Amino acid sequence: MKATSFMGPSALAVLIALTGVIEFHAQGRGGAAAGQLPPGGGRGRGRGAPVILGPPAGVTPLALDMFGSKNFYKDKALWMDKRYYRCNVPRQLYGMWDQGRIGPNPPTSASWGDCKDDWTRERILSPYTYKTAKEHYAALMAATKARGGPTVYTKATTPDWDGYYQRDGQADRGSEWIWGASQAPTVLSVLTPEYQKRMVQMMYHEAVSNSPQWSASFCYPEGFIRWWAQPSQAGNFQLTMSTWQVQFLSGIADNFLRQVLIGKEHVQKVPQWYGETVGFWDGTTLVTWTANTQAWTLTHAMFDTSDKMETIETFKPALDADGKFVGLDHETIFYDPEAFVAPVRASFRFRRVATPEDPNRRYTFIECLSNIQNTDGRPKQLTNADPRYVDYYGRPWAKNWEKYLEAGWDKPQDELPAAVTDIFKQEQR
Repeated sequence: MKATSFMGPSALAVLIALTGVIEFHAQGRGGAAAGQLPPGGGRGRGRGAPVILGPPAGVTPLALDMFGSKNFYKDKALWMDKRYYRCNVPRQLYGMWDQGRIGPNPPTSASWGDCKDDWTRERILSPYTYKTAKEHYAALMAATKARGGPTVYTKATTPDWDGYYQRDGQADRGSEWIWGASQAPTVLSVLTPEYQKRMVQMMYHEAVSNSPQWSASFCYPEGFIRWWAQPSQAGNFQLTMSTWQVQFLSGIADNFLRQVLIGKEHVQKVPQWYGETVGFWDGTTLVTWTANTQAWTLTHAMFDTSDKMETIETFKPALDADGKFVGLDHETIFYDPEAFVAPVRASFRFRRVATPEDPNRRYTFIECLSNIQNTDGRPKQLTNADPRYVDYYGRPWAKNWEKYLEAGWDKPQDELPAAVTDIFKQEQR
């Protein structure tokens, strides 16, 4: 990075540090280059040399698994066998290279996981009998009306949920399947054949080919489904309440902006990156229905969703033993007839960690900046020697004009900034 104007050492250090943080989040790989083991002889994120495990006791390896396959499409008969993935759950598969678990002779030296590490399929499926989001929303609305609702709040009576929230991993650990904590065949079992193929394709190229195509790496749009992804950190949000709208703002590589329009109906005619969300109040429970979502991917060795995906969500206040508000209990039912063989569920608690009265809390709006480009099928971090490199902090628009449209022009000599010339004037006194 080149500074375009003079600044003090401390200011320059801050800018360099900020640039490094942005690039780290855009890469999303903890600094390990694609096709290489992390620095330190295969150490994974500073945790020491990983242990490369063989198959667990009593487990007979397959004659052919993902790490020995040259064409996973031909292995369809093996996709539902967890030994095909050496019992690695998806979040282990996507970290196979950057954690050094791929072993000394990749990919065939890849480590095994724990074959007992799994969630049951029943815990993933929706516990309700509704077939569609429309049917589910209508049933909740009817039940609310039977109780005299929906509740209509004024500015003075709207629930005081404003503030900053974080996912509380200790309160509900029953939905981490959506983070990739289940055996791959368990997740595949809730997908249709086409979306099974897509997920296996993603697992293979992340774990075997070492070609992770993560949204954060390339500054792709985050997409609605990635609000539930652990790496996106979208569950750590700023919440703003009003009578007509509830707004969630979050992000780590790019921004998530979710708005629940109270008392409205869907009107969008084309899919939206974060869908279109309407809702109503049933007492202190917020009920939402999201539709018109853009087809996208959860990434990180997980599944894609179609533009038919819709969700029904409920947000309920979580109280401590003294009745004090401490956060929100959130349940989502995902309906996608193209991707899922049946509706699936995820639930979390979001703990409020600060209120708007905190003088130091801010949401820092994010610009996703990346110099990672696919080269020969794999992501590569470009340097400023590459013509595709963009120096976001060095007037890239001007450099383009000067390179292509001002070549050979006579230009005035650059004048030193006043901050520099003043130093010489002081020295002459």
